[in-house]
Amino acid sequence: MEVYRWEERKFGRLEPLRFSEEREFEDLLEKDATLVLGEPLCIISRQPPLSTSKQKIDLLALDRQGNCVIIELKRGKPSRTAITQILEYAAGVSQLSFIELEQLAYRWCQQQGKEFSTLTAMHSEFFGYEPGDIRKSAFNQKQRLVLISEGVDTRVLEVAEYLRALGLDLTYISYFSYHAPDEILVATETVLGGTIVKEEERNYGGRTTQQFMTLTSFVELLQVNEELLQVANEFVEYVDTCGATLRPRIAKLRMTIGGRWWLDTYPSRRATHFRVDVHGDFTPLHIVECRANLPNVTVKNFGISFNVATKAHLDYAIEIFERVRNAILF
Repeated sequence: MEVYRWEERKFGRLEPLRFSEEREFEDLLEKDATLVLGEPLCIISRQPPLSTSKQKIDLLALDRQGNCVIIELKRGKPSRTAITQILEYAAGVSQLSFIELEQLAYRWCQQQGKEFSTLTAMHSEFFGYEPGDIRKSAFNQKQRLVLISEGVDTRVLEVAEYLRALGLDLTYISYFSYHAPDEILVATETVLGGTIVKEEERNYGGRTTQQFMTLTSFVELLQVNEELLQVANEFVEYVDTCGATLRPRIAKLRMTIGGRWWLDTYPSRRATHFRVDVHGDFTPLHIVECRANLPNVTVKNFGISFNVATKAHLDYAIEIFERVRNAILF
């Protein structure tokens, strides 16, 4: 790829620049990794050790949803061992707990001379959302692999295409760098990938997970199902009579009682139900009863989650809401 720069009356061809070491380009990506996937990435570690590999990841980052992004940089064209290497990294990263990710982020911030309190605070500040909108359990649910090299190796590309066809979120990027007066210019091309995670983002009637949901938008998304809309209106009326505070959050509504979390809710894509997260303590017996009366009951670290699709579901759910509400208030 040739790059030209307009110099007064003619184009001047820029000479290719090859970084003398991988760490030179790595230094730049550590400061700003946007060009990797064309989206902001929050760097949390550089060269972290992993139990699954003797080698170390070049850069480890988090995306907006809390997925881990493994960035492997190669000066020159990569060999096929680069694929094996990045798969080893993915296996190791998949085993990292939230606490281990937080420890990596803490050490990286110390090295950078940056203040650090918690990983959730670091992540929310970087992406500009309110702490609590993404729970700890949501972090590292998926791993995104990014291989960056100078030029493209066709053998590596064939293997990468095969792995991506199997569902692995692997992106292969080719880059070239150039000399310019007092500047470093980098051109990138996504040879393979860059869309798997974006395709899986939840979308509610055209609203992505990065948009705030209001009561108005919540109701609008259910208008195509008149029966469910009536159930949702009764749910909102009940919440209002309880004196709860309704707070718009990213892709969901949050209801608090006495300043404490009580309920979160969001609609299904096809308006077949709305899901409710109930924050509170539940005994095993009560969970069994819920599963006998409500669809898709899931036990979470904050409480339980289930779907509401009918008036009967809501009537039973209100018994649960009352139990938790009374525990919070009294």
